[in-house]
Amino acid sequence: MPADSSDPIARAAPGATVPAEVAPRASLARVLRWTGVVGAAAAAFFMWLDNRAGWLDSQPGGTAFFTYVRPVFVALLVVGAAIALRWEFAGGVIAAFAAGAIGAFAVNQLVGWHSTLVIALLAVPAAIWVLADLVGRSRKHVALGLAGVALAAGSGAAVGEYVYERQFGPTHGESDAVALPESALRWIWSGGVTADAVAVRARTHDEDAAVRLAITPGLDFTGARFVETSRRDGPIVAFEVGGLDPSTTYRYAVEVNGRLDTTRVGAVTTFPEGPASFAFTIGSDARVGSNGAVFDAIAAEDPLLHLIAGDFHYGDIRDDDRERYDEVIDLTLRQPGQAALYRSVPIAYVWDDHDYGVNDSNAFSTSRVAAMQAYRSNVPSYDLAGELSAIYQSFDAGRVRFLVTDARSAREPGVTMLGEQQLVWFLDELVVAAEEQALVVWVNPVPWVTDEDEGADDWGGYADERRRISDVIAANEIDNLLMVSGDAHMVAIDDGTNTDYSTVGGAGFPLIHAAALDRRGSTKGGPYSHGAIGGGGQYAVVDIDDDGDVVTVRLQAKNHDDEVLLAYEFTVGA
Repeated sequence: MPADSSDPIARAAPGATVPAEVAPRASLARVLRWTGVVGAAAAAFFMWLDNRAGWLDSQPGGTAFFTYVRPVFVALLVVGAAIALRWEFAGGVIAAFAAGAIGAFAVNQLVGWHSTLVIALLAVPAAIWVLADLVGRSRKHVALGLAGVALAAGSGAAVGEYVYERQFGPTHGESDAVALPESALRWIWSGGVTADAVAVRARTHDEDAAVRLAITPGLDFTGARFVETSRRDGPIVAFEVGGLDPSTTYRYAVEVNGRLDTTRVGAVTTFPEGPASFAFTIGSDARVGSNGAVFDAIAAEDPLLHLIAGDFHYGDIRDDDRERYDEVIDLTLRQPGQAALYRSVPIAYVWDDHDYGVNDSNAFSTSRVAAMQAYRSNVPSYDLAGELSAIYQSFDAGRVRFLVTDARSAREPGVTMLGEQQLVWFLDELVVAAEEQALVVWVNPVPWVTDEDEGADDWGGYADERRRISDVIAANEIDNLLMVSGDAHMVAIDDGTNTDYSTVGGAGFPLIHAAALDRRGSTKGGPYSHGAIGGGGQYAVVDIDDDGDVVTVRLQAKNHDDEVLLAYEFTVGA
């Protein structure tokens, strides 16, 4: 603070003897100054230790606090301490601002008293430095000083809340879906659908409950068929149902301890056989706990299938802790908008980095095993290669074959995107599918159209592997391929002009990106023939019209207001 003429310490000339009655105040100020510095150092040291010991605990999806938020505020505290050595009040203001700002993140991302502790670690040194400066000041200056530091803390809280909402908050309005009352189930959804089978996963409150699945083509469950569990993992139960009829809508519900839970009832339509027309939707990149209106818009499309093309959530889990995955999946599936969508439409889901591990994660992720276990327990998928294999899978709907590749869990940085096992599987499947089916849909989560760039997180960083795939497409004259992608927080369409990376040419194919469901917009890669639009509340719908001879494919990128942002149509022959 500015010098106060009523303050004997401030009036004393440099080198002058401080009056005896002032000396205790000067001594107290020095003690407080250094106490604050020691407190700041202890706070920084605690944060450093916690980064290794993991004492602080986060809410589901709150691990971004440790990766992105905490380092910034620890650095700001250190700056405040350095300044406080000369100007206590200035250092205190900086620390108070940091304490206020970190509060918005800590309250939303950490559990209970852990958030209070983090705020206190910054607030206490701030308070001590301000007190050191105010020792011996007049009441007027004390009042002004306290008001100033309060303003700094309040400004920090406002800025922190703004930044938090911009980075982690919703991108558009909430879903109109009504939250269901509590029942014996926490959530239920389906996937792994074929013409005669479906997989269902559900989570109960009681992990010891006796459960069965009731499934029926009727409007009620009178005379329903009951199916026993195929797998139990604590409160998570799995059902594999076969013997169904093609192109038939079924309703399903779980019987818990002898009572059918009709609060959470699912519906699924089995896939058609032979030439058939249908629609499927694609979405990726949703923040943790999203309840956006975009999920209502997807459900309104009445798709046969919904493809989750990565970043189902932004858990960013770095530890090999299975419970962390279960927590964030449970939170996601209990959001009214998402829950309503997944109860009415079956899914096929492949992860990307943020729902598999941390940002840009790969085969060496420290949480890989937990991610594998959680996926197999919670997700109704198609058959996988093994308990710890990459989660690549394939299935047919009508005369369309879907090939789903995992771009994360087998990736070796700078060496391979898919891993040799998955790559060989994919190339074999691609050639056979192109011959057997009228259309092949490749679900590839990460950007394909990018410049060659060693070390890049997209296909540009794996140019040799991309070229190998393109050469197979060219050599086999595959002209009935469509790629769908996520990862980039944008919708984009390319008509095949920019997707050919073969050495001989002739390997271009249409591509559509579908993101972000509920994350801030960004664009990656390109160019794209029909452009790219970044933003949240976006998804894609693909309409298949198969008359048995020609398949017409209509691509639309849309937003939560049902506005068509981009569109493209193409045909493939018999």
